[in-house]
Amino acid sequence: MEVQRDVRSAIAIAYELARHEHVQHKEHVAQALNELKDELGRIEAKLGGERAHEVTPEALPPVLKQIEGLVEDAGPVVGDQIKTLMQSVERIAKDIESTKAS
Repeated sequence: MEVQRDVRSAIAIAYELARHEHVQHKEHVAQALNELKDELGRIEAKLGGERAHEVTPEALPPVLKQIEGLVEDAGPVVGDQIKTLMQSVERIAKDIESTKAS
């Protein structure tokens, strides 16, 4: 249940950061953040339901890698927020993997 809450929080943060970057006309950063939001949404849809056993974070690393290359484009303040989001998502991925292993 805690993982599901963390995923929902990460979705909300990714959405807000993407909106900010869109307003700043940094569409490439906004698009990458929206891809992260969408992938987290796919994970969240399966968590807590009958398909929880199907949850896998395999699609997250490529999205995070893409975002990592764009952090500098976001500027120092938003870039730091994106880095923090990325750390949270990496922790979520580890939590999902450890849950599957148990």
